Amino acid sequence: MKRCKLLSAACIALSLMMLAGCQKKEALKSSADASRKVKISVWHSFVGSDQRAEFMTRRMAEFQAANPDIVVDEQKIPRDQYQTRLKTLAAANELPDGFLLWPNAMTFEFASSGLLADINDYLNQEAAWKEGMLPLALNEFTYQGKTYGAGLGISLTSIVFYNKALFDKYNLKVPTTYQELKTAIEVFNQNSIIPIAHGNKPQWPAQSSLYSIIANRVTGSQWLTDTLAKQNGAKFTDQVFVDALSIMKDLADSSAFNRDYNSIDNVQMRSYFYRGEAAMMIDGSWALPDVIANAPDELKEHIEMTVFPAIPGGKGDPTTISGVSSTSIVINAKANPAQKEALCKLIKFITEDAAQTMYMDYNIPVSSLTVEADLSKVTSLYAKMVTLIKEHPLVTVYDSALNSEQAEIINNGLQAVMLGVQTPEALAAQLAKTVQ
Repeated sequence: MKRCKLLSAACIALSLMMLAGCQKKEALKSSADASRKVKISVWHSFVGSDQRAEFMTRRMAEFQAANPDIVVDEQKIPRDQYQTRLKTLAAANELPDGFLLWPNAMTFEFASSGLLADINDYLNQEAAWKEGMLPLALNEFTYQGKTYGAGLGISLTSIVFYNKALFDKYNLKVPTTYQELKTAIEVFNQNSIIPIAHGNKPQWPAQSSLYSIIANRVTGSQWLTDTLAKQNGAKFTDQVFVDALSIMKDLADSSAFNRDYNSIDNVQMRSYFYRGEAAMMIDGSWALPDVIANAPDELKEHIEMTVFPAIPGGKGDPTTISGVSSTSIVINAKANPAQKEALCKLIKFITEDAAQTMYMDYNIPVSSLTVEADLSKVTSLYAKMVTLIKEHPLVTVYDSALNSEQAEIINNGLQAVMLGVQTPEALAAQLAKTVQ
């Protein structure tokens, strides 16, 4: 009996030793697995009312499920805070591994400062993905032959949404010329209808949704390119640019907008349009999900979309609409090779054909040559936007073409010009100093 007890005790001890050994091995295995995982920090502004917020939440969850070896520390920051925080980190060279960046000027600034890692090698390895993208989705993130991102769809910035029922009620023609627009503004004001709902509290809407297309109508596209490149004698103090600024003042003086346009933002302004208190609103494609979700059904059947009217004597193509590639996740130049590879996978994952097809679920205009919307399967408003894109070429958005200093000047300056506290000439002269 004593011997049995001893054997039993020995067996228990051996079992405990074996269990401890297994647990140690499992712990070591878990530790090894964890050490093999690639950790990346990713910042973006797809949150709240942003058109891409729901898409990003869904697609990021799918990315994590498909890539268990990649751990993503995702930070979602509202747009009105995002760029300020990003620029602060850029100045300190403490950027996250991956982060959202705007195309053209902002990408060029970061790239020229050595803050970004290019994705050229990955694009060459994934030729089908590369060749399936609209050229602007890559070109607008390309600087000196190196590509740093791929746009998550495209963004129209100056869609004229209008309530056809109100135009019909007051026997007004949907404006195709500036004079017709002024006539509509006068008639709507006489009938206590806000002609154009506007919200410029964050300052960029006046520039992005109004001035970019107005300036293009007046100056044409080449003028801005020449001005920024200091070629062909073009400069911001040219009369054509001053004339375009004067139109912004003319619209404000004509009571084209709601009185509180400088104290509300471009989301709040939509309420005027939804309630039937405004005949028009000029907003971007990012507004469409909100229109579909929140506009009353009785209004939706009367909502149409068009482009800003032609301006007499203007040098620009009157059929164009301002637009740009959407933003893209880019890669910190300090990212290690494993992090760079993981981030390249992420950039592809949120822009490849499967993602582009998903864009349509969230009313995002696609940036693909190979994915086309089936208009019979999308909302009528999304179908109208797709038609608008097909019929109207895109032209530059000012804050996409201007550097940070210039964008801040035009955003602040437009508000001042519309309020009458700065002259168009003074704003033009202020911008001219930035390219001397």
